Amino acid sequence: MSNPMSSVEPWSLVAEGYAKNTQQFLSEFSLEAARRIAPGPNDVILDVAAGPGTLAIPLSRSVKTIHAIDFSEKMIEHLKAAISETHSHNVIAEVMDGQNLRFPENGFDAAFSMFGLMFFPDKAKGFSEIYRVLKPGKRAAVSSWAPVSRSPLMQLLFGALRAANPEIPPPQTNPASLENPDFFREQFVLAGFTEIEIVPFSHSMEVIGAEEFLETMIEGNAPLQWMKRNMDETTWIEKKEIMLSHLRKNLSDLPVSLSSEAYLGIAKKP
Repeated sequence: MSNPMSSVEPWSLVAEGYAKNTQQFLSEFSLEAARRIAPGPNDVILDVAAGPGTLAIPLSRSVKTIHAIDFSEKMIEHLKAAISETHSHNVIAEVMDGQNLRFPENGFDAAFSMFGLMFFPDKAKGFSEIYRVLKPGKRAAVSSWAPVSRSPLMQLLFGALRAANPEIPPPQTNPASLENPDFFREQFVLAGFTEIEIVPFSHSMEVIGAEEFLETMIEGNAPLQWMKRNMDETTWIEKKEIMLSHLRKNLSDLPVSLSSEAYLGIAKKP
């Protein structure tokens, strides 16, 4: 069965909340990837699955040009608004499929895909397209969430989801996903990359209340928005109350800082 997160609809649905809430939390992962690649002031950068500009907007201040692409028109609308608000006019935002990039080969000085390529239906194509458009000798950074077991924040959220939806199986590592470091490395290798590093990186969110945490997650989390969209209002209210009850029970000592771990994959095109 295909993953709905591989389709455009959930991401367009969550675009506004993502830009408002999720982007702020994810920015630290993007900044760490940028630090590891360290592009220069004359570099032309590719940002695949750019969302509302989590990486592109801050990185634009230190590079020549960023081509930021996403398959969701709604995400690109939010990115264009951010470009205007921050005067980041060296960011070029386009609706584009990361599995079929409309760029010539050997054109970019660095490439990024932060929490995007991990959802591609054809991950091998995503990696090979980044490889194709990257200049020889240059590097790419791709990120993915680590297994839920390594992230207290994700454990809490999945616990609430399963309390409301007992039919959802416990989260398990999919060996054919980027949350498996061996598979992650293999995708880089198959695309032709060398000097591959898969490094863990964690960032924390301070939770000050169950209600605020749940509202933030609902607004900016694509799976939750997708679940809400596919329920009638009465059922959604019931599910939401169960999730809130679970969170209250498991967030008795507040405020609390909860971490989420990702893998940053860094590799070079020889």
